[in-house]
Amino acid sequence: MEKASVSVKIYNSTYALTTSASEEQVLKIAAEVDRRMQELAESKKLLQTDKIAIWTALDLAADRLELQEKYAALQQEMQQQSVAAEQKMQEKCAAMEQELQQKCAAAEQKIQEKYAALEQEMQQRNAVLVEELQSLQARYDRLLAAVRER
Repeated sequence: MEKASVSVKIYNSTYALTTSASEEQVLKIAAEVDRRMQELAESKKLLQTDKIAIWTALDLAADRLELQEKYAALQQEMQQQSVAAEQKMQEKCAAMEQELQQKCAAAEQKIQEKYAALEQEMQQRNAVLVEELQSLQARYDRLLAAVRER
């Protein structure tokens, strides 16, 4: 990104800053530094600009450190929530898998029962057909014998 010069006023001094940040962003940052320096000068009754600047730098560094700690805590919390969510998902998947296995076993049992019933029905029909065949064979044999006797 191209660098540009931005003029800012901080604690009654004007500075020309060369930066690649947007002018709007630089002005916001400078306004925040100026505000903090003004507040610290009043609250601590400081007159020397260098001491005010050091207090402001310490104040901003403390804020940054606090934000970093909050960020780290949020990251850790999110990681814990992620682990908990993953564990819950795995438990749910395991429960669903178990339910699916039970349903598959039940369906397989029904299929086996239907197969057994169909096999029994086929055996009964086969037995009836064997009896009918034997009856027809006996009738054929009688008719054949009757034809031979004539």
